[in-house]
Amino acid sequence: MILEQECLEAIHRRDLASSQFAEVNRDIPSGFPHPDGKQRIFSASRKYSAALRELSCALKRLTDFKDLGIVPEDLKSDGREES
Repeated sequence: MILEQECLEAIHRRDLASSQFAEVNRDIPSGFPHPDGKQRIFSASRKYSAALRELSCALKRLTDFKDLGIVPEDLKSDGREES
């Protein structure tokens, strides 16, 4: 099912971003000059936040389909409707 695959991919991206964020945090103090170290933390945090938002969206799409029968518009338009 397309929506289940989207969720699995979003979970993978979230897990990857989470491990990268944890790695950056374990590396503190990193020895990088202050602005570079701060930017690494900020970038990892933004990537993790984006991955969480994507996962939330994917889960909502899947739940809406399974519980309410709502097919996302982007899947209706190209004939790839879920069933």
